[in-house]
Amino acid sequence: MSIFRNRRMAFAAALAFVSGCGGHDAAPAAGADPAAPDASPAMPHCPVAVRKDLAGPDIVGLKLGMTLPEALGTARCALGGDARVKPENQWLDHLDTYGVELGTQSFAVKKGESHPCNYQKEWQSCDGAIKWERVDEIVTVATPGAPGHEKAVAVWRVRNFRDGQMPPVQTIVDALVAKYGPPQRTQDSDQPNGYTAGYRELEWIQDRRGAPLADPNPLYRQCLGAVHAYGEQTDVQWKDGCGLNVWARISLSGKNPGLALEFDSAMVQQSDLYAHAEATQNALRQLGQARREAEVKNAQAGSDVHL
Repeated sequence: MSIFRNRRMAFAAALAFVSGCGGHDAAPAAGADPAAPDASPAMPHCPVAVRKDLAGPDIVGLKLGMTLPEALGTARCALGGDARVKPENQWLDHLDTYGVELGTQSFAVKKGESHPCNYQKEWQSCDGAIKWERVDEIVTVATPGAPGHEKAVAVWRVRNFRDGQMPPVQTIVDALVAKYGPPQRTQDSDQPNGYTAGYRELEWIQDRRGAPLADPNPLYRQCLGAVHAYGEQTDVQWKDGCGLNVWARISLSGKNPGLALEFDSAMVQQSDLYAHAEATQNALRQLGQARREAEVKNAQAGSDVHL
């Protein structure tokens, strides 16, 4: 059985792009004043305390399995205090909440250049209370779960490089291999498309036990291509039986194909996400049933029916 979710989210220098920590529609976070164009939750103390037992790879310090506070704090520290945060209270499709109010089910942290939006002149391009002039980086994290059990299950990152700051393409490729190991799939294109002169794409694919997948194993074709990030669009699908997927794409500069115009990366552990989605639905069912039973009990205690 499969569940799908499609959502619309020098060497040392390049290594920082794929592993460093510093520090979609963007809008004020919950509890912030929506009229304030720079409203955002208070910055955490960086680096954020994170459990030491979290295994697996990371993207800018973000690991799958992080709690919501761990993931949000890590993402904010990575992008810095001038980044904007937008939380969402819905992420899993076809999820029956049974009347339970959900917490943050995903969030995006976005940084770049912006100005307060003039709704009379710019309403078509307003992004919450602001209009973006340039977006440098977006980190999106899916954190579904019943209240108190939200955790990071998928991560997407988009990095747009400015003129004069574009790193060499091969340097990023080398940094990715150093970080994640040899990829199980690569795809190169030198076909110009808009501002790009093609791309270099890498993907790491594992089974549920963590073993790399490759042809002729039938799971390879079933499990590849599970997660992507294109601009502000974040896609993911998951199947029980598949394991970790890490995906990266380097878009080549149209002015110089040896330099990177954009670097996108994403990761998901498919079986873990499948199990978490099932557990979330079961937990909400139990919470909803408990709420209904409590309402009936309270109604009985206070009822005075005369027939």
